[in-house]
Amino acid sequence: MRYRKGASAERELIKMLEKEGFAVVRSAGSKKVDIVAGNGKTYLCIEVKTTRSDKLYLSEEDLMKVKSFSSTFGGKGIIAVKFINNGWYFFDAEELKKSGKNYKISLQIAKHRAKTLEEVTGKQKSLVEVIRSG
Repeated sequence: MRYRKGASAERELIKMLEKEGFAVVRSAGSKKVDIVAGNGKTYLCIEVKTTRSDKLYLSEEDLMKVKSFSSTFGGKGIIAVKFINNGWYFFDAEELKKSGKNYKISLQIAKHRAKTLEEVTGKQKSLVEVIRSG
């Protein structure tokens, strides 16, 4: 059941990325990242997580595999979280903060700190990016 839910979320995200003009490869059962996507300018290495809860914990190992692969590949490491019935939230793997032994992502934090798909794909700048470049 868990695998099907994750695979279904991965396929949903692939369709969203393809609509944004990205070429996408899903790495099923991968020990690296779940999705690799690129459009010639932006390259994303994505770990997809889904939860029915209002919080999710990532292990150090999960985060390190995304950071390591994205660094070697030359892409941006992204943690994509689908909170069931609350939508998608995207985090830069380099910006997540440790909470005890793991990395905690709550729906409340996601609503305030996560990026949108448009920000991740480079279609839209975040307010912080606009301020920094201004």
